[in-house]
Amino acid sequence: MKRTIATGALFAVLTSTSAFAQSSVGAPTEATLTPFVFQTIASRNPDFESTSTYPSGDLAGQPNPDTGDIRLDGVSINGVVYGPEQLQLVTSAAILVDDAVDAARGGHNLAAGRGIGADTDGWVNEGHATTTPAAEDLVANHGNLNLTSIVATREGAGTTVFELGFDTPTDTLLIWERGQSGDVLVSALDDDGNVLGSYKVRDGADDAGAAGDYARTGIIVTTYVLEDFLNQGQELGTVGLKLSAPAKRFRFTAYQEAEGEGAVRYNGPDLKVLGLSPEA
Repeated sequence: MKRTIATGALFAVLTSTSAFAQSSVGAPTEATLTPFVFQTIASRNPDFESTSTYPSGDLAGQPNPDTGDIRLDGVSINGVVYGPEQLQLVTSAAILVDDAVDAARGGHNLAAGRGIGADTDGWVNEGHATTTPAAEDLVANHGNLNLTSIVATREGAGTTVFELGFDTPTDTLLIWERGQSGDVLVSALDDDGNVLGSYKVRDGADDAGAAGDYARTGIIVTTYVLEDFLNQGQELGTVGLKLSAPAKRFRFTAYQEAEGEGAVRYNGPDLKVLGLSPEA
């Protein structure tokens, strides 16, 4: 169930948390989140034949080969490979704020999507496709090993805040972002929902010259939500976050103001989130 929070107050609290977590001024946080680079090991079904074609543009009518499932087979961190059995899937979620309005396609800013053709590809299970996702849809889309199953944030003016949880605490968060084109404030929480520490992942655009955090993967994904709401292909970017103290609840926050000088624009992060198992 969506919980209602006063957006202005939430903005003030979380932006001050972000500044506190990433500034050298003030008392130390209870946990620090440090970005790192990891590599993605993934595969496609060699027997899957795409029937999708590009609807418009220079490639109109030509087959789109980047459809179907993309199975996550593991990650490599500093040369060490972690297989699927060493990864944690999201098992709980909550939508706290989603106050933008998409009058054309329905819903607010959050949308759950899966790969174009993923529903007919038997390589790996996928999540849901909807413009009005509930908490269980967030769990379904993050809680599998299909890299085409994501939770997208559209770019309507508004605030988007949701939480994801794991069964056991993790000190390593793994994030994929479709397009390498969205900022997101990631906060680790304690069991009572208090912020232990935060890090703002940046895409390098509208970031006052700050460099982007995402590393390229070379993996192109498509995303289907509705017949008139689909993405024909973008490259996944990745960023890992190492925690100084484990947590099992995480909050993801994106702001979007109308375009204009000085506007706060996170550019709609489209995310897939997993964690390392504590035994990894």
